[in-house]
Amino acid sequence: MDGSHFETRYPVVLRFEGIGPEHLAGYEKHRKRVGGDIGHILEHPPAPNRLLIGGEDWAANALAEIAAIKAQNFAAELEALEQRKRKKDIQKRLAEGPHNPWRPTRHGPMREVILTANKEWFDADPAAVFGEGVEHNQRISDFEERSIAWLKGAFGDDVIHARADLDEEAYHIHAVILPRVQVEMTRKDKKTGEKKVIATRQMLQPSKFDVIEDYEHAQDSVGEWFSEIGLDRGERRKEAYREAIAKCETPPPKRMHSKTRDWRRKKDLELAKRERDLETRSAVVEEKAAEAETIIEITDAVAQGAVDPVAQTAEDALVPVKGREQDAVFLRAQRHAQRSPKGASRIAKAFRRGWGAMFKTARNEALERVNQDFQAANKTLEEVRALLARIGGALGADLSGNISKLPDLARRLKMTISAGNLSHERSTKRREK
Repeated sequence: MDGSHFETRYPVVLRFEGIGPEHLAGYEKHRKRVGGDIGHILEHPPAPNRLLIGGEDWAANALAEIAAIKAQNFAAELEALEQRKRKKDIQKRLAEGPHNPWRPTRHGPMREVILTANKEWFDADPAAVFGEGVEHNQRISDFEERSIAWLKGAFGDDVIHARADLDEEAYHIHAVILPRVQVEMTRKDKKTGEKKVIATRQMLQPSKFDVIEDYEHAQDSVGEWFSEIGLDRGERRKEAYREAIAKCETPPPKRMHSKTRDWRRKKDLELAKRERDLETRSAVVEEKAAEAETIIEITDAVAQGAVDPVAQTAEDALVPVKGREQDAVFLRAQRHAQRSPKGASRIAKAFRRGWGAMFKTARNEALERVNQDFQAANKTLEEVRALLARIGGALGADLSGNISKLPDLARRLKMTISAGNLSHERSTKRREK
């Protein structure tokens, strides 16, 4: 397929991971989805996973072959020692038992290969866009076909297993390489200096393959192989690193590929943290919502005359207006106050402050009006007294005597009003304390 018509060209992804025979049992559990890390597996995959190379018993066959290699190497070694009559060496080797047919390394003698591409590249196929199913996705079909061909071309019969995983987010292929080699053991003739092959041993040696030995060569290989279906070679990070060093510049940081299970474990921890943060934020939002609802319900109850806005209890509980204890509006406000004591306390304090300020203002305004009325009345009394005094002078002594009592009455009225004002001020100060 010609890849020139693709608008976006994604890189083909190739990764190697070292494994040993001891990992195959866990590998098979994960392959069959009966153990290991399966939290990322789709609950409803678009299609079942499928084997591409090897049968269901590939792992058992590989373990049996490795055991046979160990036994054959051990028998050949003992036979060679016997021919040379090395009895002590024979006893030593019998005590040690068969050796593993590989040199100890941190990577292990086998390799797992992962081949894939960006999920968006597979999802852009018309079959995926129109929901026609995996079996009609031409990009998956092309990628799978070329992957099998590349694996067989690169590793021959040493690729003992390959499968396609379709029950995860992105389609990808896993393969396992058993790198068999026959190593010749030589000895130099002391007289002639000629090297002679004295024995051969079966070994597992990943470096036999150039694509494993040289990472850049592997990326070049898959990049060229998959270019015809619209995929490119991955980023040339090692080349950029070497160029930066040659120019005495700071090289780009090396990309450290973590194991898949470690990557998923990290993502699970990040997801768990986000969920905890979300739960915390949700709890805060719920608390604020309950507080707002409580304030609204209590305000409504006060407006309907069911709650006393200035009454105060030790627990800031709602106090109903007398006779309204069983009103639905009061009971509803009471339930909300129990649900959000903080909201109930806030609105109760606000009402008491507001009502107190309002009543104080009203009392001050009323006293001001009383003082003004008294002054007006006192002025009127003075005017009446003066008028009656003039009239009394003309009408006789008895009337004049009664009129003379008016100033005393005005003085007594003024004293009474002043006493009432003082008493009210004292009462107000006691309440404020």
